[in-house]
Amino acid sequence: MNTLSQPTIFIIDDDPAARESIGMLIGSRNLPVETYGSAEEFLESFDASRPGCVISDVRMLGISGVELQEQLIKMENRIPVILITAHVDTQITVRAMRNGAITFLEKPCQEADILEAVSEAIALDASWREEDEEQKSLRLDFTKLNDGERLVMQLMMQGKANKVIANRLDVSLRTVEARRHNVFKKLNVDNIPDLVRIAIKLGFADPAIGDTSDSTTS
Repeated sequence: MNTLSQPTIFIIDDDPAARESIGMLIGSRNLPVETYGSAEEFLESFDASRPGCVISDVRMLGISGVELQEQLIKMENRIPVILITAHVDTQITVRAMRNGAITFLEKPCQEADILEAVSEAIALDASWREEDEEQKSLRLDFTKLNDGERLVMQLMMQGKANKVIANRLDVSLRTVEARRHNVFKKLNVDNIPDLVRIAIKLGFADPAIGDTSDSTTS
């Protein structure tokens, strides 16, 4: 992902005047702007690697702003969405906010509200991209573990002592110690709590820390 490029504000509205007005406001803050007359047009050119955020009208011909938001979620493309509308609908507002919309602004929008929302969205997008890069790095590190090291890692996270792990896997204590060392080294951690945090970030099942019913002192 190109996380170093400047964020772009993607403005989607079937009202040309609204697009131009918001575009000029955002452009005055020296931020790149791209405008689209429909959600369909935006989706055709959407590139998830580009940082930024979406400002979309809710009521548009074809795909609505909320439907666009939901479609992006289904595509597993995280990009912050700011929704604007001239007709406030409580159900639609609740639906959009539950889907993670940054905010829901009523037309005519106050300039300060738009700029504040954009600032929040850009910061959130940067945070998400940092998380994605970390996740990618963690997965790459995890692929460095061989099968034996992964088995030891699993039992380590269950609170098993080295002797118990050796008995469970039918290997020598020295082998367990070597695999344990490799797990810490390859995953760049120094202790079990950090190892558990990595496992959780990677989406593994609850490692059941504290399950030490048959553990002995290593």
